[in-house]
Amino acid sequence: MTEQNLQQPHWQLEDQTITLSGRWTLRRLGGNFARQQEMLRQIQGNFVWDLRAVDAMDSAGALLLWQVWGNRLPDQLKLNDTHRAVFSRLADLQPLTHPPRRPFQFLDALGAFLVETGRDLWGIFLLMGALLLEFGRGLRHPRSFPWREISATIVNTGPSSLPILTLIGFLIGIVISFQSASTLAQYGANIYIINIAGLSILREFGPLITAVILSGRSGSAFTAQIGAMRVTEELDALRTFGIPPIRRLVLPKVIALAIVVPLLVLWTDMVGILGAMLVAKANLGISYHFFIQEMPVAVPSFNLWLGIIKGAIFGILIAWIAGFHGLKVQPNTTSLSRETTNSVVFSITLVILIDAILALVFANTGIS
Repeated sequence: MTEQNLQQPHWQLEDQTITLSGRWTLRRLGGNFARQQEMLRQIQGNFVWDLRAVDAMDSAGALLLWQVWGNRLPDQLKLNDTHRAVFSRLADLQPLTHPPRRPFQFLDALGAFLVETGRDLWGIFLLMGALLLEFGRGLRHPRSFPWREISATIVNTGPSSLPILTLIGFLIGIVISFQSASTLAQYGANIYIINIAGLSILREFGPLITAVILSGRSGSAFTAQIGAMRVTEELDALRTFGIPPIRRLVLPKVIALAIVVPLLVLWTDMVGILGAMLVAKANLGISYHFFIQEMPVAVPSFNLWLGIIKGAIFGILIAWIAGFHGLKVQPNTTSLSRETTNSVVFSITLVILIDAILALVFANTGIS
């Protein structure tokens, strides 16, 4: 037998004794680990295990035998002190277990969630108070007002959002009119396509879609920007120079979105109405001139102004929540990604909630 074969892991059963020899290491076991383990497990009975002829054994070889023995040493075992130390280390390792489930664990998690939510709400209201103080201070001292930051936010937020809002608004107008056209045609009520499209787009879908898109685009960008400044300690540098981060970072974004979002709502309304007009012309035979002429009559102007006011409210809300989560970021990348996600989710949730509340409040207003 060659020296290479002598180094391979071997075992043999003779007279109720299993004798192991060779090198029981990861290098020698290699792809035969599972096969060797399966063969040893097929041996049934109370045998004497003799490991004294084993030349070398590492953790892989010891783990193979340890699992064959059922994670314990057999009653009859012969081995030298070096190999015994390897098995002692395996015996000291405790198997991974799941923590015991406490009977009121759900209540603990619910309580922790409510406490964290309460802290966030309190922090949001504190931020709103700070924003109002900074806004009042800016009105008293116009030279210190962050005019450049406001204009920069308007330029960076408004034009870049137009392509996606144009596409989404146009498709929303098409879908609303297309879904309503077949039903209206059955009852000879083609003209009411103007009421349905006008009310739904101007009153609900225009401001809501704009707010959701801005929450995902601008809200996440605001949170990431302020959070990155926290990670790189730029916020601490601003405070060192006596510049309040709320005045320079959060307040300009709130004012800018309060201006930009209503304008974007108007644009979304226009392209949505355009999509509705195309479907009304193609499916119901309503001319563009008649559609435009009857729109102010069928849909009172209150609905347009309600959508614009919603846009201003949603813009303030998006920048407010984004600034709060940006300031909440801890100086690590994990916190940055978590707070950016929370900012988008929280903003969209509040936008939908406030839109539902306003819909209930003005349920019977502005509908002719």
